[in-house]
Amino acid sequence: MAGGMNRRTRPERTENLAERVAATRARQVGEPKQAAEIQPPLLKHAWYDGPYGRQAALLLGWRRIEDRFDGRICVATPDDGGWAIVEMWVDGAMLSPA
Repeated sequence: MAGGMNRRTRPERTENLAERVAATRARQVGEPKQAAEIQPPLLKHAWYDGPYGRQAALLLGWRRIEDRFDGRICVATPDDGGWAIVEMWVDGAMLSPA
């Protein structure tokens, strides 16, 4: 194999690929994680009662408008024979916990 790396061209490397992966993972365990990795995303499963009946949705956040709350959700909706993911604000009364 032309241009390949083997033990004849690099005799100092004696560990196989699995051992190198294990060593890399062991080194990464000791490294501090960044803040974004420590906190889980604030996504929650919810039921959305919309025009296509009750659908599973991901609740992304809340906002307060005067005396009510709206939820920002992602939901799959039918689209030209397939499905599309839609993100939208809906009245909190249309949502229930999953």
